Amino acid sequence: MRRRRRLRIEYDSPRESCPRDLAVDPYGLFAKAGIWYLVADCARVPRMYRLERITTWKEVDQPRRIRENQTLATVAAALMDQWEHDHAIEVSATIDEPQIERAQRIFGQRLVRDDHEESANGRKVTIRLLQLEGVRALLPFGSAITVHGPTEVRVHLPDLAIDLAHHYGPSPTS
Repeated sequence: MRRRRRLRIEYDSPRESCPRDLAVDPYGLFAKAGIWYLVADCARVPRMYRLERITTWKEVDQPRRIRENQTLATVAAALMDQWEHDHAIEVSATIDEPQIERAQRIFGQRLVRDDHEESANGRKVTIRLLQLEGVRALLPFGSAITVHGPTEVRVHLPDLAIDLAHHYGPSPTS
């Protein structure tokens, strides 16, 4: 990055089935809540890539092409502001205390703990999702999570669980 070169990275996104090969133009590294990110433009669109999800990288023999009048600070601030305001659904839930750390690893900054709401049953949290289908990420928690709202999430979760049970249940020919 100090040489102001374009990078080719392989990025293992949780939204994709396999790692993607990307050419990026880096601004630099940025830490947020103890997690490090590569801030870069990909096809002239600003993005943040978690360093732990970059499986390989190499310098490309081309100068980086960043947007005029943009710096690491301005791009990171814009991305954080966008992230804060671009969530379509905020799920209110209680997660069993032994699962809080796991939930934090999975959801990262999308999980906000309510440090004032702790009960014998667990910790109250808000999980920010871009769309309703994102609630699929709650299924691995099983009964260790209780979703309080919104209503569309509470209605959708049982449907997803039923689909999953049918998928893995005995086939009619068994």
